[in-house]
Amino acid sequence: MHTDTVGFYDYCIPLTNESKPPSVDSLKKYYDFSIYNYITPPKVPKQFCETVSVFGRHELSPVHKGPLPIQRHSADWITIIFLACLFIFAWIQTSYSKRLGQIFRAVAQAHSVNQLEREGNIFSERITLGLGFIYYTICSIFVFQLTETYNLIPQGMNNLELTAIIFSCLFLYQLLKSMLVYITGIIFSTRESARQYQLNTLIFNYVIGIFLFPITIIAFYWDSKALITVGAIVVVILMLYRFFRGFLTGLDKNSYNLFYLLLYLCTLEILPLFLLFKAISKI
Repeated sequence: MHTDTVGFYDYCIPLTNESKPPSVDSLKKYYDFSIYNYITPPKVPKQFCETVSVFGRHELSPVHKGPLPIQRHSADWITIIFLACLFIFAWIQTSYSKRLGQIFRAVAQAHSVNQLEREGNIFSERITLGLGFIYYTICSIFVFQLTETYNLIPQGMNNLELTAIIFSCLFLYQLLKSMLVYITGIIFSTRESARQYQLNTLIFNYVIGIFLFPITIIAFYWDSKALITVGAIVVVILMLYRFFRGFLTGLDKNSYNLFYLLLYLCTLEILPLFLLFKAISKI
């Protein structure tokens, strides 16, 4: 900082790091820069040496071509649904463990369906409400995870809206499907065939929902694309097994009409999957 001595010393302050004194200076003999050099020694010039870098090369390439928008949507509602499903499944396991075991055996073995029907009407039991809630909610979240994993989410739609739309479409599809099967059973006098078809669909849906439950939870918190893919493959296998199981069951029963059986399977199973594939391919 400048002081009053600046004028006296001709803009040069002795014993400081100010600019050097002028060449013609009568007070030059009074300057002593040794003190300054002792307090703040002159800087050593930097020397750059070439060394081996500790960071090796890599072959990583960017996944996305440009910046991705930040998703600020909350997913706490999914955790609440998971907790509700866990509570319902614990209630079913505690109160209806025998009935749940019969449902799994009916899916694995075709002859166990008769035992399931003899011990009650599965369509009107309390366990149906709990397993139905798990099926619709878990399948909706799983389909949302599929769309998110393979970047099929429409622009401007958050996760809650998309999951609600999937849930509504799935519920509406199952409702219309059941109504159509019931109406055709009345019209063509094939009520027993229609009931067997609905029962076969119902128990497979319950097992699919329970199977997807742990996969959906783990994939949600671990963000595992491989687990989502494995879950989708197993669901497709179960649906194909349900299709052939219904067809073979219909051939074994005399009450089944082959024409109506093919009408059920082609209209209610194959056609919706074909329309869904066409809709996804256009995205």
